[in-house]
Amino acid sequence: MPPAVAESQETKLALVRALIAAGDVDTARSYIAELSASAPDDWRVPWYGGLSELAAGRPQQARAAFSAVYDQLPGELAPKLALAFAAEAAGDLLAARRYFQIVWTMDRSCISAAFGTARTALASGDRVGAIAAVAAVPTTSSHHAAAQIAAVRLLVAAPDGVAATDLSQAGDRLSKLELDDLRKQQLAVEILRAALEAVTAGPVQAGARRGGRIAGSERILGYEPSERALRFGLERGYRALASLIPDPARRIELVDQANTVRPRTWF
Repeated sequence: MPPAVAESQETKLALVRALIAAGDVDTARSYIAELSASAPDDWRVPWYGGLSELAAGRPQQARAAFSAVYDQLPGELAPKLALAFAAEAAGDLLAARRYFQIVWTMDRSCISAAFGTARTALASGDRVGAIAAVAAVPTTSSHHAAAQIAAVRLLVAAPDGVAATDLSQAGDRLSKLELDDLRKQQLAVEILRAALEAVTAGPVQAGARRGGRIAGSERILGYEPSERALRFGLERGYRALASLIPDPARRIELVDQANTVRPRTWF
């Protein structure tokens, strides 16, 4: 390689990128310091500086570097997304969520911003906001199924009790998803298990439990929202899941769970 090319700024930036990817952050930072002195106005220098600081586990320093990029390129989304990740890593969930939401609102193809919004919303206790973020991932996205799976799991994972409407919505979302049989059956079991816990553990948000039934709820994956019906449904779900699992030990475990959950009968 000619000396002029080897010493060029483009070559050094490419080397910095490779060093960060390889985990050699200290060497990358030495090149960044050199570039910062020779090209103080090049936004790529603080950009790679921020990436190196994130790789080194120094999110506050990364935020400062990405802020410098943002000041130079205020209309670009990449610095905002980088600031979101750095703020999240630093534990500043409010700032992280704000930046993630800005990016997600402006560009629906930036799926990492959708999941970032969901993560920070959930960490802040806003489960509804988290569900809304992943549910908005468009059907044209290759990540649509993953986002809908996340929405289903969020719907049935309320720490203060699952609402009947959430259970019905989770079932509706699952029924519209094109998934392999194993993944679909796993999610069906999760929904039915959450529904059974709702009717046996106590009141749910959509109405008090009445005689082992979720008050005001529609059918959940085709089953009436009563304890007996849900136990039958969950038993069938465990058995169906066992038939799809290749591991014999796991199959036995699932059959045992099916036997445990089935409702008591007179015969």
